[in-house]
Amino acid sequence: MDEVKFGGQLITRLMDHLCERLPGCRGAGLSVWPDGAVLRAVGVARELDQAQVDGQEGPLVEASRDERQVTGQVGGLDVVAVPGSWGDGGPVVLTVYLDHPPRLEDLKAIEEIEPLVATAAAVVEFCAGEVLRADQMVRMVQHRRYIEQAKGLLMGARPCPPGDAFELLVRASQHANVKLRDISMALVLVASGELEDADDMTMPPQIAFDTARRLWGAVNL
Repeated sequence: MDEVKFGGQLITRLMDHLCERLPGCRGAGLSVWPDGAVLRAVGVARELDQAQVDGQEGPLVEASRDERQVTGQVGGLDVVAVPGSWGDGGPVVLTVYLDHPPRLEDLKAIEEIEPLVATAAAVVEFCAGEVLRADQMVRMVQHRRYIEQAKGLLMGARPCPPGDAFELLVRASQHANVKLRDISMALVLVASGELEDADDMTMPPQIAFDTARRLWGAVNL
């Protein structure tokens, strides 16, 4: 990618880069719901993100409400909606529109780019308006660290690449209807018995621990 100034242009270029990496990608967007704002969008996401925000339904809304990755269909296209940073207006959701059901390689590419897009959005769109406080930024980083720790545990227990470990977490999250961050935190606690900065975090619900124990048991058979 060419050099660009840090700002809205960077977010757009990151989404353009994601679309270029994914064969059959028709667009990508970044939105906040229920705040009701489409922050950035390229391709068909300009129209389809706004339609979901206005209609208050669809994968974008589900991902924001449940704070977990959601797949579905909008406008005849397959959609992957991934919630990222958490601000007062709700999670920032990255939507990716494909002309085919998402494949493992698609999810891997989204996993690599999404943290960059979400972090850039948090700094550019939120911090500038003082909507995202410093403590919220710290929690966002903590959530991501727990997800990475959980992936590392799965990769060690069941030798596999990062994308496969992430897919295991996502499937467990979707099957139990539990937030990805909660599954990840619970898995770290189940596997290691401790959680860094636990005193500053809200503990996951019991269903997250039950799901994490089943997942940890399955990969250690």
